[in-house]
Amino acid sequence: MSNDNHVQETILKAFSDLIRQYGYRGTTTKKIAAVANVNESTVFRHFKNKAGILKALTQDYLLDVKQAANDFEFHNDIETDLVQAASIYQQFIKQHQSIFLLSLHESAEFPEIESVINQLPQYFHDLLMDKFRELMQTGEISAEIDIATEVDSFVTLCFGNAVASFVYPNSALFIKSEQFLENNIRTFAKHLK
Repeated sequence: MSNDNHVQETILKAFSDLIRQYGYRGTTTKKIAAVANVNESTVFRHFKNKAGILKALTQDYLLDVKQAANDFEFHNDIETDLVQAASIYQQFIKQHQSIFLLSLHESAEFPEIESVINQLPQYFHDLLMDKFRELMQTGEISAEIDIATEVDSFVTLCFGNAVASFVYPNSALFIKSEQFLENNIRTFAKHLK
């Protein structure tokens, strides 16, 4: 990694960490520079302004959505596939926690973030719709279920627990990852059979 790329990554990480703590408005280029251990002029040279850093952060998010797509591999076993999908989903949201929090807390100010955030659930929705249809034809899931409703429920279940993990980590709303995958997702998968 070149020094310029390293500096950019350091600034992006500082920005991401500060957004979680202070929100977008409370995150200043002075704070970003201090946390990244660079001069404020270095921040401006690499990103022009705070909006440029946000744009770079959302571009990284979109690249990672594509990578998540490449990481997902179906095994034609509904329990295995849904546990894997939920696990990838949880890891992805944790990795991009700052952008999700920004979306949740300051979406009125940043409507463009909402369309970026929606790409992950939409991707999983579309992928699972196709896979559920295929598994229904092979008999792996029941022909009696409403595929669209079940896919919507699954995506909402995964999104809700992942977001609860960093918004309400000490609440009954959040179920620890291992328990969520083993109990909730496997139960959901069994209900589809």
